[in-house]
Amino acid sequence: MRLAVSGQLLMRTHPLAEIADLLRSLGVDAIELWPANIPGGDDAEQQQRYERKEVAAARRVLDERGMAVACVTLGFGLLGRCREAGPGYGTDALKGAVDAAAALGAPLVNCYLAGLPPALFAEAARPAAEYAGAAGVTIVLENEAHDDSGPAASVKAIVEAVGSPFFGTQYDPCNYYHANEEPYPAAYETVKEHVRYVHLKGGCRWDPAARPGDHKGGLMRGSEDAFIGYTSVPDGVANADGILRRLDRDGYAGYVTLEPHVPAEHALAYYAIDIPYVGDRLRELDQGRNPDPGLGHDGAAAATTTAAGAPTTAAAAAGRS
Repeated sequence: MRLAVSGQLLMRTHPLAEIADLLRSLGVDAIELWPANIPGGDDAEQQQRYERKEVAAARRVLDERGMAVACVTLGFGLLGRCREAGPGYGTDALKGAVDAAAALGAPLVNCYLAGLPPALFAEAARPAAEYAGAAGVTIVLENEAHDDSGPAASVKAIVEAVGSPFFGTQYDPCNYYHANEEPYPAAYETVKEHVRYVHLKGGCRWDPAARPGDHKGGLMRGSEDAFIGYTSVPDGVANADGILRRLDRDGYAGYVTLEPHVPAEHALAYYAIDIPYVGDRLRELDQGRNPDPGLGHDGAAAATTTAAGAPTTAAAAAGRS
């Protein structure tokens, strides 16, 4: 497994070159890209797609810094336009993301159900998946709390309805928790055969009295008054250690991407916790299989050194950011 960090958190505040420089300074050598990480596009819709993006320039920026692209993510709500424009709209948007991924050397395109009926989504995704396969790319559906991608059983059904070896799911344990699903082992057991990508972030019930350092997120699925709270990976509900061990045991060899859901001004404090915490565990798993000291991802050891003396809880992180 290889460590990456999502470019989403800093995409509104920092250009790609600065994000890449920061991640390299923390020992991370792979990034998930969002549309806003790459300049280009004349209107709001084009800015959520990749066809008008300056992809070649982004590739140069990353190559100069030795950064790989773990994944290219399509704009969050973009596929929802299929309701009015039809499934062909989604197919074309996904194909544009696949072209960007291929140009950037990324193995994956991540997308969202965006509230679509699963049958309509599958109709849009099916031809895009075959297009992706021809380009050496796999499309994954990220599970989200408040639509039909919230329950793990529904995610499994959607992937099977698309029915392509070039289409799978991203496994985001925190998002399953947000959907009131048991993230691990239950949700994982349901979707494990279709997992092609992994996100990790810390989540718990938002309780500002007990945990004032956490950040308030959206309503828990099915609730009118309980909210998710975002924290560091080691402070979250999901059993990150158990999840990583299980992924390793099941032969998962892809990216594990960190995406703290906190304000941009707290990014460094959370990176200082999450990068060494997850990186160290990936290194330990790697060394357990391969006694050679080569890590297979240059991030973990460097991140541990960089973060020396960093706070070990999310509350402390928030206080120091």
